[in-house]
Amino acid sequence: MGIKEVAKLAGVSVSTVSRIVNGKDPTAASSQTQAKIWEAVRELRYIPNQHAQNLKSRQGEGMMETPRKRDIDCIYARLAGAHLDPFFTGLISAVEVEAFRVGYQMRYYYSALDIQQGNFSQKSTEVDSAVILGRASADVLNVVRGLYKHIVYSGLNETSTDIDQVLCNGYQASEKCVQHLALLGHRVICYMGETVNEQRFQGYLDAMAALELPVTEAQIVETPFTPRGGYDAVNELMRRNLSFTSIFCANDISAIGALKALREKRLKVPQDVSVIGINDMDTVRYLDPMLTSIHIPLEEMGKITAKILIDRIEGGRKLPIKVELPTKLVVRESCGPVRLK
Repeated sequence: MGIKEVAKLAGVSVSTVSRIVNGKDPTAASSQTQAKIWEAVRELRYIPNQHAQNLKSRQGEGMMETPRKRDIDCIYARLAGAHLDPFFTGLISAVEVEAFRVGYQMRYYYSALDIQQGNFSQKSTEVDSAVILGRASADVLNVVRGLYKHIVYSGLNETSTDIDQVLCNGYQASEKCVQHLALLGHRVICYMGETVNEQRFQGYLDAMAALELPVTEAQIVETPFTPRGGYDAVNELMRRNLSFTSIFCANDISAIGALKALREKRLKVPQDVSVIGINDMDTVRYLDPMLTSIHIPLEEMGKITAKILIDRIEGGRKLPIKVELPTKLVVRESCGPVRLK
């Protein structure tokens, strides 16, 4: 199958497919359209001409490498919904572009729930390489290690398992959030997000302790990393009658829900409540107010994740390595100094 067939199945032009799959212009199509293009690439088993020629050459030299051996599976380590989170879609898109550039393809996508329920009906025993995205439980990691020979993990939470890892330090990102709010004079800083085995939560607690700022149970709201999670968390804070001036949302997508809830409560951001998030999604610069956030370099994370996995597949090394990329505070409109009453 050629690029014309991919374009036809995805319902886009050939030039759009070329720009996306070759990584020349990631802005050439919306995220939804890009998803359709990559789905068509996987369904049609499209291989660029150069890579197809290289494959034929290797086979002609007696190296019986099959296209299946150049497949990579993706494991969303969260129970459900990870594929809908812009953080994960941006990360896997970068992995897919880099892998495709050197002749590899993402094949199937599984969630932690699929693993727990044994839903691997599509998995071929010939696919021996996988990318794990997001915080994974020990049980999930054990299952994945039993199924795949080559594995790389990418996310914000370091794992103690001896596999390749590409990280942005969620713990340090949380410290930056708390420190920024504290510099603006905030003392009652609320946390919204997941708490169990979550390094962003631990970073929040340790940063608050280091700054000798109070932390009570009322300031912490356990909630999913979703817009609805952030929305419900603000409403829960209001029901607790807690006096607070700032909210640290452990990711941007929950901060979007929090901003909506605060607006409905007629609380102004940042005049009444400052809000900060993590990820620095493209969307947050178009919010009103624009969200202050910790930038996570998703494109670089994805590229390095693919490179490390392919290096291991091709026998470049045997020892596991860990690569940690830096984060950066991006100050916008959603945070301001405490208003004197």
